[in-house]
Amino acid sequence: MIKVKLLERGSVIELEAKELKVVELLEKFGLSPSEHIVLRNGEVVTEEDTLHDGDEVVIFTVKSGG
Repeated sequence: MIKVKLLERGSVIELEAKELKVVELLEKFGLSPSEHIVLRNGEVVTEEDTLHDGDEVVIFTVKSGG
């Protein structure tokens, strides 16, 4: 099971998956890789990295301003 925290939506979701690519995770939630940063167990991962059973994932929305 992969535990996912979506900070923008304030929710925690547990996915019944043994493995999942980060890009697939973002697609599952309708999120753009260019607008989000994904942490796996506290470390930044790329969209090509694979998430595994037991990982804790946090998704941040990238915002900029001036």
